[in-house]
Amino acid sequence: MSTLMKRLPKFEYLGPQSLAEVCGMIAGTTRDEVLLLAGGTDAILQMRRRERTPRRVVGLKGVAELDFVRGQDDGGLAFGAMTTLQTLVASPLVGQRHELLQAAAAQIGGNELRNVATVGGNIAGALPCADMSPALMTLGAKIKLVSERGERWLALEEFFPEFGRTLALEDEVLAEISVPKPAANSAGAYLKFHDRHSMDMTIVGVAAFVSWDSESRTFAEIRLAYANGAPTVFRAHRAEALLRGQALSEEGLEAVAETACAESSPRTSWRANGEYRLELIRALTKRAIRQAWEKAVRSKAVTSKETSR
Repeated sequence: MSTLMKRLPKFEYLGPQSLAEVCGMIAGTTRDEVLLLAGGTDAILQMRRRERTPRRVVGLKGVAELDFVRGQDDGGLAFGAMTTLQTLVASPLVGQRHELLQAAAAQIGGNELRNVATVGGNIAGALPCADMSPALMTLGAKIKLVSERGERWLALEEFFPEFGRTLALEDEVLAEISVPKPAANSAGAYLKFHDRHSMDMTIVGVAAFVSWDSESRTFAEIRLAYANGAPTVFRAHRAEALLRGQALSEEGLEAVAETACAESSPRTSWRANGEYRLELIRALTKRAIRQAWEKAVRSKAVTSKETSR
Protein backbone atom coordinates (compact mmCIF):
# COMPACT_ATOMS: atom_id res chain seq x y z
CA MET A 1 0.00 0.00 0.00
CA SER A 2 1.27 3.47 -0.85
CA THR A 3 2.25 5.50 2.19
CA LEU A 4 -0.01 8.27 0.88
CA MET A 5 -2.97 5.93 1.26
CA LYS A 6 -2.39 4.99 4.88
CA ARG A 7 -5.04 5.92 7.37
CA LEU A 8 -4.26 8.67 9.82
CA PRO A 9 -2.63 7.43 13.03
CA LYS A 10 -4.76 7.56 16.15
CA PHE A 11 -4.63 10.83 18.06
CA GLU A 12 -6.55 12.99 20.51
CA TYR A 13 -8.06 16.11 18.93
CA LEU A 14 -8.42 19.37 20.88
CA GLY A 15 -10.28 22.44 19.60
CA PRO A 16 -9.30 25.52 21.62
CA GLN A 17 -11.14 28.82 21.18
CA SER A 18 -8.38 31.20 22.29
CA LEU A 19 -4.64 31.63 21.93
CA ALA A 20 -4.27 31.35 25.71
CA GLU A 21 -5.91 27.91 25.57
CA VAL A 22 -3.53 26.82 22.82
CA CYS A 23 -0.50 27.89 24.85
CA GLY A 24 -1.81 25.99 27.86
CA MET A 25 -2.37 22.83 25.83
CA ILE A 26 1.17 22.71 24.44
CA ALA A 27 3.04 23.87 27.55
CA GLY A 28 5.49 21.19 28.67
CA THR A 29 5.05 19.09 25.53
CA THR A 30 7.37 18.23 22.63
CA ARG A 31 6.93 18.51 18.86
CA ASP A 32 6.72 14.74 18.63
CA GLU A 33 3.78 14.68 21.04
CA VAL A 34 1.69 17.58 19.72
CA LEU A 35 0.83 18.88 16.26
CA LEU A 36 -0.63 22.34 15.75
CA LEU A 37 -3.10 22.02 12.89
CA ALA A 38 -3.74 25.13 10.77
CA GLY A 39 -5.03 24.47 7.25
CA GLY A 40 -3.65 20.94 7.32
CA THR A 41 -2.70 20.84 3.63
CA ASP A 42 0.83 19.64 4.50
CA ALA A 43 0.31 18.24 8.00
CA ILE A 44 -2.32 15.67 7.03
CA LEU A 45 -0.07 14.27 4.30
CA GLN A 46 2.83 14.10 6.74
CA MET A 47 0.67 12.12 9.15
CA ARG A 48 -0.46 9.73 6.41
CA ARG A 49 3.16 9.15 5.47
CA ARG A 50 3.97 8.60 9.17
CA GLU A 51 6.44 11.48 9.07
CA ARG A 52 4.47 12.89 12.00
CA THR A 53 2.69 10.67 14.53
CA PRO A 54 1.47 13.03 17.26
CA ARG A 55 -0.52 11.79 20.24
CA ARG A 56 -2.43 15.07 20.32
CA VAL A 57 -3.58 17.39 17.54
CA VAL A 58 -4.49 20.96 18.50
CA GLY A 59 -6.76 22.51 15.88
CA LEU A 60 -6.39 26.27 15.44
CA LYS A 61 -9.45 26.88 13.27
CA GLY A 62 -11.59 28.03 16.21
CA VAL A 63 -9.04 30.62 17.42
CA ALA A 64 -10.59 33.74 15.91
CA GLU A 65 -7.85 36.06 17.21
CA LEU A 66 -5.38 34.39 14.81
CA ASP A 67 -7.44 35.24 11.72
CA PHE A 68 -7.22 38.92 10.73
CA VAL A 69 -5.75 41.41 8.30
CA ARG A 70 -5.27 44.98 9.47
CA GLY A 71 -3.33 48.06 8.58
CA GLN A 72 -0.95 49.60 11.08
CA ASP A 73 -0.76 53.28 11.95
CA ASP A 74 2.72 53.59 10.44
CA GLY A 75 1.51 52.29 7.07
CA GLY A 76 2.57 48.69 7.66
CA LEU A 77 0.44 45.57 7.54
CA ALA A 78 -0.29 42.83 10.06
CA PHE A 79 -2.12 39.55 9.69
CA GLY A 80 -2.76 36.53 11.86
CA ALA A 81 -1.19 33.14 11.34
CA MET A 82 -4.58 31.58 10.54
CA THR A 83 -5.29 34.04 7.73
CA THR A 84 -5.89 31.99 4.60
CA LEU A 85 -3.97 32.55 1.40
CA GLN A 86 -7.23 33.35 -0.39
CA THR A 87 -7.92 36.12 2.15
CA LEU A 88 -4.61 37.73 1.18
CA VAL A 89 -5.41 37.39 -2.52
CA ALA A 90 -8.84 39.00 -2.08
CA SER A 91 -7.90 41.74 0.40
CA PRO A 92 -7.96 45.29 -1.03
CA LEU A 93 -5.74 46.43 1.86
CA VAL A 94 -3.06 43.85 1.04
CA GLY A 95 -3.23 44.79 -2.65
CA GLN A 96 -2.84 48.47 -1.81
CA ARG A 97 0.09 48.12 0.57
CA HIS A 98 1.89 44.94 -0.49
CA GLU A 99 0.87 43.64 -3.90
CA LEU A 100 3.85 41.27 -3.80
CA LEU A 101 2.12 39.20 -1.11
CA GLN A 102 -0.96 38.82 -3.28
CA ALA A 103 1.18 37.79 -6.23
CA ALA A 104 2.94 35.09 -4.20
CA ALA A 105 -0.23 33.78 -2.57
CA ALA A 106 -2.11 33.66 -5.88
CA GLN A 107 0.48 31.25 -7.30
CA ILE A 108 -0.03 28.63 -4.58
CA GLY A 109 -2.36 25.83 -5.63
CA GLY A 110 -5.90 26.50 -6.77
CA ASN A 111 -8.86 28.19 -5.11
CA GLU A 112 -9.73 25.08 -3.11
CA LEU A 113 -6.29 24.88 -1.52
CA ARG A 114 -5.95 28.64 -0.95
CA ASN A 115 -9.29 28.71 0.89
CA VAL A 116 -7.85 26.24 3.43
CA ALA A 117 -4.08 26.83 3.53
CA THR A 118 -2.89 29.52 5.94
CA VAL A 119 -0.01 31.96 5.96
CA GLY A 120 1.20 30.68 9.32
CA GLY A 121 1.13 27.08 8.14
CA ASN A 122 3.10 27.96 5.03
CA ILE A 123 5.78 29.57 7.19
CA ALA A 124 5.87 27.26 10.21
CA GLY A 125 6.26 24.13 8.09
CA ALA A 126 9.83 25.31 7.37
CA LEU A 127 9.79 23.74 3.92
CA PRO A 128 12.39 25.15 1.49
CA CYS A 129 9.74 25.17 -1.26
CA ALA A 130 7.34 27.46 0.68
CA ASP A 131 6.25 30.41 -1.46
CA MET A 132 5.18 32.98 1.15
CA SER A 133 8.47 33.10 3.06
CA PRO A 134 10.63 34.49 0.19
CA ALA A 135 8.14 37.29 -0.53
CA LEU A 136 7.78 38.12 3.16
CA MET A 137 11.56 38.10 3.68
CA THR A 138 12.12 40.67 0.96
CA LEU A 139 9.51 42.90 2.62
CA GLY A 140 11.31 42.79 5.98
CA ALA A 141 8.62 40.74 7.74
CA LYS A 142 8.73 39.93 11.44
CA ILE A 143 6.82 37.18 13.22
CA LYS A 144 5.36 37.05 16.73
CA LEU A 145 5.78 33.88 18.78
CA VAL A 146 3.54 33.42 21.83
CA SER A 147 3.70 31.06 24.81
CA GLU A 148 2.55 31.03 28.42
CA ARG A 149 5.79 32.86 29.22
CA GLY A 150 4.90 35.82 27.01
CA GLU A 151 5.67 36.86 23.45
CA ARG A 152 8.69 37.68 21.33
CA TRP A 153 9.34 38.97 17.82
CA LEU A 154 11.83 37.59 15.32
CA ALA A 155 12.86 38.67 11.84
CA LEU A 156 11.50 36.04 9.45
CA GLU A 157 14.89 35.92 7.77
CA GLU A 158 16.35 34.46 10.99
CA PHE A 159 13.56 31.94 11.58
CA PHE A 160 14.92 28.97 9.60
CA PRO A 161 18.28 27.75 10.98
CA GLU A 162 18.25 24.49 9.02
CA PHE A 163 16.07 22.23 6.89
CA GLY A 164 12.67 21.52 8.43
CA ARG A 165 13.38 23.45 11.62
CA THR A 166 12.50 26.89 12.98
CA LEU A 167 13.63 28.92 15.98
CA ALA A 168 10.23 28.54 17.62
CA LEU A 169 10.50 26.79 20.97
CA GLU A 170 8.36 23.73 21.59
CA ASP A 171 5.82 25.69 23.66
CA GLU A 172 5.56 28.64 21.25
CA VAL A 173 2.85 29.39 18.70
CA LEU A 174 3.37 31.47 15.57
CA ALA A 175 0.62 34.05 16.08
CA GLU A 176 1.18 37.09 13.85
CA ILE A 177 3.15 38.37 10.89
CA SER A 178 4.02 42.06 10.56
CA VAL A 179 5.29 43.80 7.44
CA PRO A 180 6.56 47.41 7.51
CA LYS A 181 5.40 50.19 5.20
CA PRO A 182 7.14 49.88 1.82
CA ALA A 183 9.60 52.53 0.75
CA ALA A 184 8.58 55.13 -1.82
CA ASN A 185 8.93 54.08 -5.48
CA SER A 186 9.19 50.42 -4.59
CA ALA A 187 7.67 47.21 -5.92
CA GLY A 188 8.25 43.48 -5.96
CA ALA A 189 7.82 40.39 -8.09
CA TYR A 190 7.57 36.70 -7.31
CA LEU A 191 8.31 34.17 -10.02
CA LYS A 192 8.41 30.43 -9.70
CA PHE A 193 8.73 27.33 -11.82
CA HIS A 194 6.84 24.07 -11.30
CA ASP A 195 5.84 21.18 -13.53
CA ARG A 196 2.08 21.59 -13.54
CA HIS A 197 0.36 24.87 -12.80
CA SER A 198 -1.31 24.91 -9.36
CA MET A 199 -0.53 21.23 -8.84
CA ASP A 200 3.11 20.55 -7.98
CA MET A 201 5.41 21.99 -5.36
CA THR A 202 7.69 24.81 -6.38
CA ILE A 203 10.91 23.67 -8.02
CA VAL A 204 12.47 27.14 -7.67
CA GLY A 205 10.91 30.42 -6.57
CA VAL A 206 12.47 33.90 -6.64
CA ALA A 207 11.20 36.99 -4.84
CA ALA A 208 12.67 40.38 -5.75
CA PHE A 209 11.80 43.66 -4.07
CA VAL A 210 13.36 46.93 -5.22
CA SER A 211 13.08 50.62 -4.53
CA TRP A 212 14.02 53.10 -7.23
CA ASP A 213 15.90 56.39 -6.86
CA SER A 214 14.09 58.55 -9.38
CA GLU A 215 16.78 61.25 -9.42
CA SER A 216 19.77 59.04 -10.15
CA ARG A 217 17.64 56.32 -11.81
CA THR A 218 19.42 53.65 -9.79
CA PHE A 219 18.50 50.92 -7.32
CA ALA A 220 18.11 52.52 -3.90
CA GLU A 221 17.46 49.08 -2.40
CA ILE A 222 17.14 45.53 -3.64
CA ARG A 223 16.30 42.33 -1.77
CA LEU A 224 16.29 38.80 -3.15
CA ALA A 225 14.97 35.64 -1.50
CA TYR A 226 14.68 32.09 -2.79
CA ALA A 227 12.48 29.03 -2.41
CA ASN A 228 14.17 25.67 -3.06
CA GLY A 229 17.53 27.28 -3.71
CA ALA A 230 18.97 25.76 -0.53
CA PRO A 231 17.89 23.56 2.40
CA THR A 232 16.03 26.60 3.75
CA VAL A 233 14.42 29.70 2.26
CA PHE A 234 17.18 32.34 2.21
CA ARG A 235 18.23 35.88 1.26
CA ALA A 236 21.04 36.34 -1.27
CA HIS A 237 22.83 39.24 0.42
CA ARG A 238 25.97 39.28 -1.73
CA ALA A 239 23.93 39.31 -4.91
CA GLU A 240 21.77 42.15 -3.61
CA ALA A 241 24.77 44.33 -2.82
CA LEU A 242 25.93 44.32 -6.44
CA LEU A 243 23.00 46.41 -7.68
CA ARG A 244 22.54 48.95 -4.88
CA GLY A 245 23.36 52.38 -6.27
CA GLN A 246 23.58 50.98 -9.80
CA ALA A 247 21.37 51.51 -12.84
CA LEU A 248 19.52 48.62 -14.44
CA SER A 249 21.72 46.93 -17.05
CA GLU A 250 22.13 43.52 -18.64
CA GLU A 251 25.65 43.29 -17.26
CA GLY A 252 24.41 44.04 -13.76
CA LEU A 253 21.63 41.46 -13.99
CA GLU A 254 24.07 38.83 -15.22
CA ALA A 255 26.43 39.53 -12.33
CA VAL A 256 23.63 39.37 -9.76
CA ALA A 257 22.28 36.13 -11.21
CA GLU A 258 25.71 34.47 -11.13
CA THR A 259 26.32 35.61 -7.54
CA ALA A 260 22.89 34.36 -6.48
CA CYS A 261 23.80 30.96 -7.95
CA ALA A 262 27.06 31.00 -6.00
CA GLU A 263 25.11 31.68 -2.78
CA SER A 264 22.68 28.86 -3.52
CA SER A 265 23.00 25.17 -2.77
CA PRO A 266 19.95 23.54 -4.40
CA ARG A 267 19.34 19.86 -3.84
CA THR A 268 18.83 17.13 -6.38
CA SER A 269 15.51 15.31 -6.11
CA TRP A 270 13.16 13.36 -8.34
CA ARG A 271 11.55 16.68 -9.32
CA ALA A 272 14.75 18.31 -10.57
CA ASN A 273 18.50 18.00 -10.19
CA GLY A 274 20.66 20.68 -8.62
CA GLU A 275 22.15 21.93 -11.89
CA TYR A 276 18.72 22.44 -13.39
CA ARG A 277 17.63 24.40 -10.33
CA LEU A 278 20.69 26.63 -10.69
CA GLU A 279 19.71 27.40 -14.28
CA LEU A 280 16.23 28.34 -13.04
CA ILE A 281 17.73 30.55 -10.31
CA ARG A 282 19.88 32.28 -12.92
CA ALA A 283 16.99 32.95 -15.29
CA LEU A 284 14.27 33.80 -12.75
CA THR A 285 16.54 36.14 -10.79
CA LYS A 286 17.08 38.38 -13.81
CA ARG A 287 13.43 38.24 -14.78
CA ALA A 288 12.13 38.99 -11.27
CA ILE A 289 14.46 41.96 -10.77
CA ARG A 290 13.48 43.44 -14.10
CA GLN A 291 9.77 43.03 -13.38
CA ALA A 292 10.12 44.61 -9.93
CA TRP A 293 12.14 47.50 -11.40
CA GLU A 294 9.55 48.19 -14.10
CA LYS A 295 6.73 48.14 -11.53
CA ALA A 296 8.64 50.55 -9.27
CA VAL A 297 9.24 52.94 -12.16
CA ARG A 298 5.56 52.78 -13.14
CA SER A 299 4.48 53.45 -9.55
CA LYS A 300 6.58 56.62 -9.55
CA ALA A 301 4.97 57.75 -12.80
CA VAL A 302 1.46 57.10 -11.46
CA THR A 303 2.23 58.96 -8.21
CA SER A 304 3.63 61.95 -10.10
CA LYS A 305 0.57 62.07 -12.38
CA GLU A 306 -1.83 61.95 -9.43
CA THR A 307 0.11 64.67 -7.58
CA SER A 308 -0.04 67.02 -10.58
CA ARG A 309 -3.84 66.85 -10.81
